[in-house]
Amino acid sequence: MLRFIILSISILTMVSNYMIFNSYRHQTILLNDAKNDMFTLSSSQLKNIYYKYPSLALNSVPILTYISRYYSEENNFNDAIDQLKQSLVFNPNSLYTKYLLSRNYIFLNDFKSAEIYLEEIFHESPKIESSTSLYFFILGEKKNISKLIEYRNMLADIDNYKIWSFYIAAIKKNILDNDDAIFYDSLVADFENKF
Repeated sequence: MLRFIILSISILTMVSNYMIFNSYRHQTILLNDAKNDMFTLSSSQLKNIYYKYPSLALNSVPILTYISRYYSEENNFNDAIDQLKQSLVFNPNSLYTKYLLSRNYIFLNDFKSAEIYLEEIFHESPKIESSTSLYFFILGEKKNISKLIEYRNMLADIDNYKIWSFYIAAIKKNILDNDDAIFYDSLVADFENKF
């Protein structure tokens, strides 16, 4: 009986170590691909990745989030969205997952869904250039001048030329009346003073 228990524990340990090794190996490739905007794995290699194993990456982004990039690259946006939603089950706080979700919704012209995720990211980390710029672009496209004006005070703490540029462009695109024009002019003056 004792031999059976020791043998069982040994087998479980070996399987666990193998899964850890594979998870680490795949994550290294996927992280490098994301960092360099590359897609080095084949479809068959992607299908062999066991994504339910916990992410060992320091950023705690689920493996499935990185896999979803490949589906987006192939214009398979609905599958990418499904994977990203499943990733949020593994880590509901992953800003990168939410950002990729918003981009896939934009590719499908679903600006309403994209706005939901971009707004979450903005309120959590407004200084992230990619998501905040995209959020302001979406607000501009949806003609949401009131929400854009509401964010003016938050923008004062952001020293990022690109974010400000997207913000100003979104406001300019949606000037409705003289009050909006005055707001826009003061915004441009602040922009010129800041940069």
